Amino acid sequence: MEDDSSRHGECPSPISGNNGGGEEIGDEVTQHLHFDVKEEDRDMVKNSTEKQQPLQALDTEAQETEECSSDTHLYRVSRFCCQRLLGVVDEFVERFTSAPLEEALFYRQEQEGVEQTAEVGERKEPSSHLLKRLTERDKPLGETMAHFLARLRDVKQEIRDILKDLSDREESGGPAHPLSSSQVDGVAEGREGQQIGNRRSIRSKMRLLDTLYFMCETSNANLLQMSRVSLGDCRDPGSTLRLCPLDCSMLVGALTPLGIIEEVNLSHCCIGPEGLQQLSSILHRCKSLRLSWNNLGDSGVKILCSSLRESLCEIQELWVDNNGLTGVGTKNLAYAIAKNQSVLLLSLSYNRVEEATMKLLCDALRRRSCTIQHLQLSGTGITSAYCRQLAWALSTNRSLTVLDLDNNHLGDSGVSLLCGALMKPDCKIQNLRLSSNRLTALCTLELTRVLSTNRSLRRLSVSYNRLGTPGLRRLSAALKAPACPLQKLELDDNGLRDACAEELAISLSRNRWLKGLYLNRNCFTDQSIPAFQQLAESCISLKYIWLCRNQFSAEGQSKLQSLEESAHRVTIFV
Repeated sequence: MEDDSSRHGECPSPISGNNGGGEEIGDEVTQHLHFDVKEEDRDMVKNSTEKQQPLQALDTEAQETEECSSDTHLYRVSRFCCQRLLGVVDEFVERFTSAPLEEALFYRQEQEGVEQTAEVGERKEPSSHLLKRLTERDKPLGETMAHFLARLRDVKQEIRDILKDLSDREESGGPAHPLSSSQVDGVAEGREGQQIGNRRSIRSKMRLLDTLYFMCETSNANLLQMSRVSLGDCRDPGSTLRLCPLDCSMLVGALTPLGIIEEVNLSHCCIGPEGLQQLSSILHRCKSLRLSWNNLGDSGVKILCSSLRESLCEIQELWVDNNGLTGVGTKNLAYAIAKNQSVLLLSLSYNRVEEATMKLLCDALRRRSCTIQHLQLSGTGITSAYCRQLAWALSTNRSLTVLDLDNNHLGDSGVSLLCGALMKPDCKIQNLRLSSNRLTALCTLELTRVLSTNRSLRRLSVSYNRLGTPGLRRLSAALKAPACPLQKLELDDNGLRDACAEELAISLSRNRWLKGLYLNRNCFTDQSIPAFQQLAESCISLKYIWLCRNQFSAEGQSKLQSLEESAHRVTIFV
């Protein structure tokens, strides 16, 4: 659940970016390492790497890791893996040719009359190794092996360049291309603070990602006892890591031995359907699965539906917000949810929900075996035409407590249908969100009846509508009732004026339940300050009032802040 202050703060706008060119680099490295390598050669490489000290290397890497922003994560291989890869290349060549890589190429350079490199130039005679003997016995095979080793040297240089690029970016404290002076001057202090916080978050996520790579390579789950993995952030895309299918495959290898996983947060990690396919074997073992903003599409949802249909599915919280799902994708997901009996929270916000999808969801809500307690359908294009089915489901459902319908097109008629269900005794809705639904004062006729009869509703949000003064007067009349259980009321941006402050002060003077009142972005002026003072002193249950972005003068804001000091119990945000 989100806290009160975060929902009403400034929300960062989602960023969308490409997945970078790292996948091609990672694939190329993999192809070079597996070119003409037999099974016994792979065992030889594995045995050689086990003789190293991976734990010490991991600790050193974690200490030396500094800033690594989403820009520095261009390459799809972590720095820890780059270092391990360099070691594997050297061990492989030295064991296969009885000489280091540069020395193995010395004989070929000598035969072709190439100038000796600085690293081996001081040697007078080439050492006796396999490459020399192959060239003497079988010239085509020797030349092939020489070209292979030469290509390995190029790969090694590419990996060194990647490490150098990462180190240069860390030393400069940011991306390889710094901001111009005019851009730097335009950045506010608050923005700089947020960037610093993002860099710290990314550094910690990079350390976690490197550790997971190490766990995957060693297949040792005892190295890190974890139940929650968070590489994404649903609120701040700037502090997330973009993962490629290779990263997702590594994640599976690291988490497979852990059994049931409490949480996997990959929001804004841009994994796509390819990455989700790599994760398919562990999805059903995650209790909380956050996959928002990953461009999964309808093809990715099919993979997710297969996990939801698993007999041992442990998924309790599923977040798939803004994944480009069409009506087909949401319909398939709704059908899988109807068969599933583990999901408690389902968030489909900012995907396309059509009539068929809504029918399947309502069928699931009407079942006695329904376990869904929290349903988020914000920004899904729901209209008043869908509300009749939804109202029918709400009138009989006993599990649903949170219903988020923000940013839709319900209108007054749609809300009236929902209010009819909310007045039923079986309805257990505690948190109802109807913000930005083109509502007017007409809808308050039914909402006031809900507030007068419903004993479970604790939070109501009707922000970003046009209730106006008539709508507020009706709601205020309902709030006068001693039995009204409402604890949080959101009325941001509803065209409320100074007269509304007086109505609230009178109606809430005897209220014993309301704790939070949100009145941001309205039309209150300094004339309403006495009414708010009366409200803060008379409503003993009130804990905070939000009055940001109204029309108070600087002097009025100072009065409200001083009022906060005198009221003691109430915090006022201006």
